[in-house]
Amino acid sequence: MRFHFRFIPHWKTWFVVSGILVVLTLGAFFVRGLNYGIDFTGGSQLNLKFNQTVTTTLVKSVLDRNHLGGSTVVYLGTGHHNVLITTPTISEHQRGTLLTQFHKHIGAFQEISTTRVSSIIGKQTEQRALLAVALAIVGIILYITIRFEWKFAVSGIIAMVHDVVITVGLIALIHIQLTQYFIMAVLTIFGYSITDKIIVFDRIRENLHKKQRNDPLDELVNTSLNQVLVRSINTSTTVAIALLALLLFAGTSIRDFALTMLIGVIVGTYSSIFLASPIWWRWNLQGHGGKKRPKPATSPRV
Repeated sequence: MRFHFRFIPHWKTWFVVSGILVVLTLGAFFVRGLNYGIDFTGGSQLNLKFNQTVTTTLVKSVLDRNHLGGSTVVYLGTGHHNVLITTPTISEHQRGTLLTQFHKHIGAFQEISTTRVSSIIGKQTEQRALLAVALAIVGIILYITIRFEWKFAVSGIIAMVHDVVITVGLIALIHIQLTQYFIMAVLTIFGYSITDKIIVFDRIRENLHKKQRNDPLDELVNTSLNQVLVRSINTSTTVAIALLALLLFAGTSIRDFALTMLIGVIVGTYSSIFLASPIWWRWNLQGHGGKKRPKPATSPRV
């Protein structure tokens, strides 16, 4: 059974939905802020394995007694014996006092590891992350411009920025702690999102080159979207299933990465169909009076 959805006639609806999502997620970003982890802010991490099961509430109560109430505690592994404690930077004396308090109020444990990250290293991590994102955007613009045309490139980047803004806003709302895994997830979302959009753009370009296609531009774009719809949904569903498996069974850090990726894949699939191509269509519609089709891109296929 073949479906033929009317995407382009409802372009105003998709733009309004995207606008509302961007405003709401930006609001969450500015109100809640991002929960920067030790990779960005600097601090100390203690990996402790207790001889008996412990609760995060009990661990946090000891931290509160030592004026470390802003610390985070997460379980490692499947049981409730091993915990990872992230605190602001503490001295050796404070660390010794804290370990003594854990032994006194909770019980015997084994100190697996202690990690310290200076605020300077955290700042360098943030700068490198921003540089990586900037280079990714520039590289994508150049690639799409060479392969297609600059209007496709700008439309794809607008949609991709939409994806990242919504993803980051939702992460701020959920208040997941940001680590280097988050940067990996954002860069992966960049790659996945733009690949999905290139598939759609490629089909539009193919239909533009077909001499027998004399449809108006809106019909051509709508037909192209329907032709790649099933493929796009199937690909996204396959990726989402793998991410759900990680989300359910992987460790804490990987779960945060998987959740970020899952949000990005869903939003990226939406924008590939409902945002990127309508942006390109409206842009060309204004340039050609709504009747004439733009000249097909002549760049060689890669």
